Amino acid sequence: MRAGPKLAFSVAVCEALIRVAALLVPAISREEWVSEWQAEIRHRWLFLHHVGAWSTEEALRLLLRSLGAFLDAGWYFTSQDSVQGRVHESVRSPWTCLGAIGAAVALVAIMSAGLPATRDLFRSTPDARSGRLLFIWRHPSAGGGDKGVPADVTAAWSRNSRLLDGAAAFRVRHESVQFGGRTTSRVFIITTEPALFSVLGAEPSLGRLPKDSGVLLTYSLWQSLFHGDARVVGSHIRIGRESYRISGVLGSQFRFLSRQPALYVVLPTLQDAPAMIVARLRPSVPLPKLDHELTRISEVSCYYFFQGELRYAFPDEALWIPVKTFAISIVVSGLLLTAVSGIRMRHVYRALQHPYRAALIRRMVFWSAKTVLALAFVFLAGLEWARSGSSMLFGSHDPASGPFLLWLYVLGAMAVFFWSAADQRGRCRVCLRLLCFPVRIGCPGCLLLDWSGTELLCSEGHGVLHVPHMHSSWEEEASRWIALDDSWKELFAGDNK
Repeated sequence: MRAGPKLAFSVAVCEALIRVAALLVPAISREEWVSEWQAEIRHRWLFLHHVGAWSTEEALRLLLRSLGAFLDAGWYFTSQDSVQGRVHESVRSPWTCLGAIGAAVALVAIMSAGLPATRDLFRSTPDARSGRLLFIWRHPSAGGGDKGVPADVTAAWSRNSRLLDGAAAFRVRHESVQFGGRTTSRVFIITTEPALFSVLGAEPSLGRLPKDSGVLLTYSLWQSLFHGDARVVGSHIRIGRESYRISGVLGSQFRFLSRQPALYVVLPTLQDAPAMIVARLRPSVPLPKLDHELTRISEVSCYYFFQGELRYAFPDEALWIPVKTFAISIVVSGLLLTAVSGIRMRHVYRALQHPYRAALIRRMVFWSAKTVLALAFVFLAGLEWARSGSSMLFGSHDPASGPFLLWLYVLGAMAVFFWSAADQRGRCRVCLRLLCFPVRIGCPGCLLLDWSGTELLCSEGHGVLHVPHMHSSWEEEASRWIALDDSWKELFAGDNK
């Protein structure tokens, strides 16, 4: 009898992969499963060999086909009753609930590249100067949105104000720039005057401040657009129709208005169009007094009448507006939950009495943990969305200071509180697993002569929860928890093995 062809190397690799995948198959069916897969692989190989179609391409296809053994073995593994039982138990576990919420928080951190907006709340900018930074803009009383202040007003405030330690005007825009014969994408450009860096207390880490006109790069723009090349200092860059000399690079810790890479066009003075103002307020100066002085200077020096139109905001306070907004949302949602759920102090007092104290403490710890994690998810997701890399921290330009984020936080906090309360009611009072095996009992609509509702059982046999379909007015507690004694353990012994 003629011997068969020598076993191909790729076929041997396929059989080895099948043996590895077979580890997921129960031992009682493993050999039969392996034989079936190996027979399929060998039949395919022998057929191609005898017809002369065996090639490297077919060997790779056979290897890819053998990887399907892992999917088949995985399906075989998960179809077992014992595995499905463990999966169902793990889904009902309180640790799974906490893990899922924690994974959602981690997903927000990953998608936002490390929670940059949250880290900005705790970032301290090194600044040895006294006083506080202050944004100033104009909101006309006749209507319309926020507007800038005329350019000549800034110079008058800097010269005549006794309450400010300096003021600088700036404008923002996005525009393409040309460097080295190539045009880049649109860059965040801040047109300002040299006094801005004096007000901010900032110095370039590379190069120097321009004496007349020039360009300063933020550290992130220097790294992304110029790859950290120090030789760009002194070269020229074209913005629109104008060409400017790159005078320096700001430090890596410098932040102003936005986290996005920015380019500062420094001009001797800003002319024509109105501009936003950043100033440094001297210590212990109240805002009403400052408003009176700046309004008077505008009227006397420039003949502008800004009575009641100037708006002020401290950057350090504006940074924390989302935190205050979220705190308000939590208070409002907590009060609504208390009113709707009908929590009474006598119920809490009764639960604190022996023998309920330990169980209540365990339940409250779990409820607090999942609620805090869920609220953290809502807060971080809202903050990172509102304070994206392209957003600006200035007046109405800051999405985190608007009403939309407030409503988003209120709805999110309400959803968290109501979900947390509903989830807590549907869990065992002892092991905190989700209740299962719902059974409808009684006649629907019966209240006076009979009881109708749904009973849910703890899979560990700790108790039964009675949930009526309709609540009668004389019942203080519609849902009743009935603890099961040790005589019920034999009923659940087989399921818990």
